[in-house]
Amino acid sequence: MSEAVGADALREAQLEIRQLKETIAALREELENKVYDMQRVAQDARAEGVDEIKQLKDTAQALRDEMESLNFQRQREVQEERAAGNDEITQMKNTVQALRDEMEALKFQKEKELNEAVSAGRDEIQQLKATISSLREQMEEINFKHQETVQALNRQRRDEVGELQQAIVTLRRTLEIKSMATARPAAQAAAPAGNGR
Repeated sequence: MSEAVGADALREAQLEIRQLKETIAALREELENKVYDMQRVAQDARAEGVDEIKQLKDTAQALRDEMESLNFQRQREVQEERAAGNDEITQMKNTVQALRDEMEALKFQKEKELNEAVSAGRDEIQQLKATISSLREQMEEINFKHQETVQALNRQRRDEVGELQQAIVTLRRTLEIKSMATARPAAQAAAPAGNGR
């Protein structure tokens, strides 16, 4: 009868060991799934950061193109004004001294307009530079927030891994305690049987 009790205890221990192994396997699978989810979140965050950086670069390029277009338009207007002024000067050379005075006044006006156009171009360039600087600061802020998110995800992953490792250690200790508790009655039951012989 003691052998039957020992066999039942052994089967019970083996069943419990199998259940604990299944529990550990389930915990390991859950851990791997969480790690995969965190990696996917980090990849999505990186992808969003890359897309936003591309948008900022495109915006800066569009502003640069607009600035170049405005500069080209200003240069064309200046060239047209100069051509008109030269034609007008050529015509005025054939006029009397009174018309020469008028030509000088017109030349002064044209130079004033040219200076105003150059000054306006400088102001616009400064504004574009300020816009680009602001976009760069925003991009750096986005990168900083992205790094903080990734670090937070890494900390969360380490905490969860630590908790799972602690749970596995606890389960292993419980298994060892139950194995020792099962082995002790079996040894005590075997001792009387040996004395009976």
